Amino acid sequence: MHRVCVSACLSLTVLLPFAPGSGLAQAPSNIIVSLAAQPTPLMTGWVTPWGRKLPCPDCHPPKRFWAAAGELMAAQAVPWAFTRYVRDGEWARISPTTWLDNLKFPWQWDNNRFNNNQFAHPYHGSLYYNAGRTNGYDFWHSAPWAFGGSLMWELFGEVWAPAPNDLANTTLGGITLGEMLFRFSTLTLNNRATGTNRVLREVGAGLINPVQGFNRLVRGESGRISETPPAWRPSRIQATMDVGYRRFSTSGQLDDPSGKDQALLQFSVFYGNQLDDLGKEPFSAFQVVGTLASTTENHRPLQELRARGNLAAQPIGSSGTKQLAAFMTYEYISNPAVDFGAQGFQGGIVARKVGPKRVLYGEALARVNPIAAIRSDYFVTAEGRDYDYGIGLGGRVEGWALWPGKATVRLSGGYVFLPVISGFPGHHQLWTLGTEARGYFLGRFGAGASYTRLWRHSNYTFNPDVSTNMSEARVFLSMTIPKWNQD
Repeated sequence: MHRVCVSACLSLTVLLPFAPGSGLAQAPSNIIVSLAAQPTPLMTGWVTPWGRKLPCPDCHPPKRFWAAAGELMAAQAVPWAFTRYVRDGEWARISPTTWLDNLKFPWQWDNNRFNNNQFAHPYHGSLYYNAGRTNGYDFWHSAPWAFGGSLMWELFGEVWAPAPNDLANTTLGGITLGEMLFRFSTLTLNNRATGTNRVLREVGAGLINPVQGFNRLVRGESGRISETPPAWRPSRIQATMDVGYRRFSTSGQLDDPSGKDQALLQFSVFYGNQLDDLGKEPFSAFQVVGTLASTTENHRPLQELRARGNLAAQPIGSSGTKQLAAFMTYEYISNPAVDFGAQGFQGGIVARKVGPKRVLYGEALARVNPIAAIRSDYFVTAEGRDYDYGIGLGGRVEGWALWPGKATVRLSGGYVFLPVISGFPGHHQLWTLGTEARGYFLGRFGAGASYTRLWRHSNYTFNPDVSTNMSEARVFLSMTIPKWNQD
């Protein structure tokens, strides 16, 4: 029998949805040499001692529209009721009059704080998305649930006028985070497990994805012995956890007196084969990177969360080493140096070359963000919003050299052009350049260092332009965690 490992990574993933947000701009993701999935009884069906094959109701679940609709409404009713009757929040005092006003009057941009609009709204959208996803709908048919839930909330869930930024953040971020959490929660589950093992799996999956946990409990699935769908297991998975120190500076010199020091814990997970699985179902291959850091000023522990999942891909040539791929992305970065949040898409070329001792990996991607936010030099509201909204356009390149089990070296660069559509008129430009090296000296244990530069130039129509030059250095101890095995 196989066992699930990576308890540390699971714990971080479980905590993630509930951590208040605050992290660096577009720090490049780590790439880890993944272990191929080993054949298991799951792939062919598990046979009982009596020679009967177990059923697999989760392999082709029915679509439960009314259950999904009820859970979507519950995902709205619970936070509304708490705010209205426990906290007596002004925005929750809705009535037919406020509904008519929201239908009749123009939409207005929401001015809440950065972590509320860029993290809390996308996470709430993930609940709407999973109302569909955990009730038999696939990725594409679950996406409208995130949009529908967000639209209902904007029109009928609060007194304030509906906001276009809330609709975009909740919908796009909800889809990306929702599918990621759905796959993490199903990865935790094993329908053949029993006893304490089963209880821990069901509780863990419910913490990662509360909508799925609720559904499995009320349907009796949390205790029913059945086959585990092969789709719940990726072709491979790899995780890393880094513990160390970083220093920020608002200039190009790390010894600048304005620099800030932080302890950090970074985790990254690579789900699926990051090249071969790109043409499979959406999010068969995704990456998630997060950074928890010691608090400074108004920034909370979660200072970075980035996720990227495949949408579609087309091989280039017959070798299978290059793909023209499209991705869906979520970015949340809020730290003492910069605030940057974006929902959107990336597309371009991903390639890999495998040699006898070294693996080379590279990608060149264009990006478009229908909604993107960046810290402003002038825009501040009474509600706490201090950032501009715009449409993000640009691209990024990244290259890796990997010596399996020994070391990795990475170099990356990116550019974002962000014309302001809400905030102080003008536009922002961001350039990033980063490098990282890792070495492994005790199997899965190792150490590394990274250096990142970020240049921002903001052109304001009615205010003086602002240019900033920021730098960050990290040193850390690292632990790689092999694939999650089934027991």
